[in-house]
Amino acid sequence: MDYLETLFSLPPLLYAPLLVGSLCLVINYLVYSRRVAQWRKSNIPFLSPSFLIGHKYFWGVGSNSATVVPLDRIYRENKDKDLVAFFVATMPVVLLRKPALIKQIFAKNFDKAFKTGFAAPHNNKILELMLGQSPFKSVWKAQRSALSPMFATARFGGEEFAKIRNQIAHMSTHVETARLQGRPIDIKKVAMKFVLDSISNSFLDSDDNSYEKEGELFKFVKNFVEPGWNKLLRAFAQMHLQGIPALESFQFITQNHIETLKSLLQKQIKQRSQTRGIKNDLIDLLIRLKEQDQDEKLDSEMDITNEMMGLGLSFLLGGLCTGMASVDSLVSFTIHLLSLHPEYQKRIRQEVEEVMEKHNATEVTYEVARDLHFLDQCLRETARLYPNTSALTRECTEDFTPAGTDYHFKKGELIIVDSYSIHRDPEYFENPDKFDPDRFNPENRDSKSVDAFLGFGKGPRKCPGSNVGLLLASTLIGSLVHKYEVRPRSHTKQMDAYDFHPRSFGIVHKDDVLIDVVPREVLAY
Repeated sequence: MDYLETLFSLPPLLYAPLLVGSLCLVINYLVYSRRVAQWRKSNIPFLSPSFLIGHKYFWGVGSNSATVVPLDRIYRENKDKDLVAFFVATMPVVLLRKPALIKQIFAKNFDKAFKTGFAAPHNNKILELMLGQSPFKSVWKAQRSALSPMFATARFGGEEFAKIRNQIAHMSTHVETARLQGRPIDIKKVAMKFVLDSISNSFLDSDDNSYEKEGELFKFVKNFVEPGWNKLLRAFAQMHLQGIPALESFQFITQNHIETLKSLLQKQIKQRSQTRGIKNDLIDLLIRLKEQDQDEKLDSEMDITNEMMGLGLSFLLGGLCTGMASVDSLVSFTIHLLSLHPEYQKRIRQEVEEVMEKHNATEVTYEVARDLHFLDQCLRETARLYPNTSALTRECTEDFTPAGTDYHFKKGELIIVDSYSIHRDPEYFENPDKFDPDRFNPENRDSKSVDAFLGFGKGPRKCPGSNVGLLLASTLIGSLVHKYEVRPRSHTKQMDAYDFHPRSFGIVHKDDVLIDVVPREVLAY
């Protein structure tokens, strides 16, 4: 009775929000109940959920990694299953556990599970293109075809690699200054600035030095990729509140993000159009597309302005934001592991010396970076232990049954692959928690581990810039380890899942990774 009196004594202005909130809750519960009933009838193994939270392991979101720890526990507790369905909040997802099934769906049935897990707001054509979510597969193929030359590693030879060497010089100055001042080096920030400046220099013809001054682009990208509660809430809205116009401003990728990147692109295009210089970079590509007849290169369903802007934004999102986060994560985790294993540093240093002599070089050149095979093994082993995209997602775009199975997937269902757990499964990798670069030596590889490795994605939609990322990482680490021995300052043991950021969807360390460097000249004494 006291409760009712309190309720009716509330100010009238609060009635509407309470009514709307209650109505949303009821509708959400009805939708949730209907989904649960449907999944109980499915032949896919199903784990019972709780309303609003979903599977019980997601109760801990915010105290450990948002996805890595919950998915890993679900993966390990269902060893006898090829796949298993469960709920994240009110969203049903299917976790694939077996590499053969993953290969079937992500590669052979690629066109049936085409979309990634983030849907664009209704009628937002530019964001749809930006996320590669066009309903027309031909549009996505045209986008990928147009951007593929940008990610060819051969493009980075000659003058282009001179730009990367310039960024290495900036990095070296920063590291040496910190060493002389007795300060530890935050390898995450070092890698982030090197990768972003290298990518923006090569693709946008900018000449930033983020070690001296963090420009507008650096601040934008840093803010975009840094974990936080607001990112978790926006991602929740992206997954569960699609199609509600009033809530589209609360999407994971906001209109403000789009306008900021559009402004950057338009400014660069205008400047290039006035100078008419030829750089063979992203801006030149967009100008050429703008000047071409729509029917010649692009899908007739789409407007030329949207196509061009969507293509440019797709690159900025993938190349600058996601690409930078992926490569700086790969570099920082690799340096972390190498700091704990001086014997592997010694092998890299020796390899760099031998390859530099082979190519008659005095520094890490394009040819040297591509010939550092043991360093490449270290990078791939790091990507196995700490895959940047720990959860690969696909949305079914039509009903289908994978060949050789009786599992039936329906249009709209979300599929997840937990790369982190597969990479640490002893069924596929012996002694899986150990950092062992030699497992990626061609002589030691077997088909089982090759199929299970998902460090850079799987199928036609895997990361198109992975080879460029490996080239940048090899150049940075090869240059650093050739000159210094790296020693741990902040992390003296190998990081595990409980060292990951609690408000990140991927594998991001929650604390700064600090290292000390000792010049190789000192090591000789």
